[in-house]
Amino acid sequence: MKYLSVAIPCYNVEKYLNKCLDSFSDDRLREDLEVLIVDDGSKDSTPVIAQEYVNRYPEIFKLIRKENGGHGSAVNAGIANATGKFFRIVDGDDWVHTDNLISLINLLKSTETDLVVDQKTKVDMTTGVKSFIKLPSKIIFNHEYAFLDVSDDEVCHFYALHTLNVRMTILKEHNIRLLEHAFYVDNEYLLKVVAYIRNVVFYDLDVYRYLVGNVNQSVSHQSYAKRYDQHERVIKECLRFSTATKWPDGLAAYMKRRILPLIRTHHIISLIYQTNRKEGRENARQFFNFLKVNYPDYANATEKRYLISVMLHHLGFNDERLETLKRITGYGN
Repeated sequence: MKYLSVAIPCYNVEKYLNKCLDSFSDDRLREDLEVLIVDDGSKDSTPVIAQEYVNRYPEIFKLIRKENGGHGSAVNAGIANATGKFFRIVDGDDWVHTDNLISLINLLKSTETDLVVDQKTKVDMTTGVKSFIKLPSKIIFNHEYAFLDVSDDEVCHFYALHTLNVRMTILKEHNIRLLEHAFYVDNEYLLKVVAYIRNVVFYDLDVYRYLVGNVNQSVSHQSYAKRYDQHERVIKECLRFSTATKWPDGLAAYMKRRILPLIRTHHIISLIYQTNRKEGRENARQFFNFLKVNYPDYANATEKRYLISVMLHHLGFNDERLETLKRITGYGN
């Protein structure tokens, strides 16, 4: 039995993939770990590199090749092919701390909760500087919580794609699937998975190594502006999902806390990050009108930030000036 299935969505990551896959290439993991390398139609040597690891460690690695469909499509393929007790996602340009991963899997063998959360370290790709992302001090490790007891604002943003190990039955039984041909589906994944989570445990294990500082990353300002439409598709899917069912009050409140920051960011993308100011202004107007008509609660909750972003837009703020404003006033936090 495999206790953990790791899906690695890959698209043109030949520069990084060896480092990623090396972190799983350990004889101690042969029996317990399944790594699904999902090549999402790469044009470089990504699948060639992946096949080398399949050949060396067939007990661990499996290569899934598919036409390009985006990050969500690759995650969907990973879920469909996974067989482990728990499931997690590692991007092809990131990696894991091998010894801590082994410790995690040993804990997963006897863990019966729906969700297991570990920790991560950011690594600057230029300087190599590491920044450990520490969980709030109130979190008790190795303690099983009811999910809604640890879903407040202080903990909410620590539920991240890179630190979640989800019980496989949750994904399979509820047919969790993500949008295709879209970035930012990590927000969708977090919303849809957590909808069916009832309990969670946190482990004091720094497992994930998250490479930051790449201007091509989906969270860079330029990428946000370029992929405005994809960001909007994800928000609309999250809104649809969160209102399609009568969720318990606590869970509905958690979903709203996850969606509101996405909407605020969307206003900033259109009004500040987009270089075509006229187009950005019109995009922002149309999206806010969409909220007023279809999701008035969300429109009311974000109207103040929307109007501030409009004001900054007319004052000529761009992403650099906005970052200065954030440092001085904390705006956007």
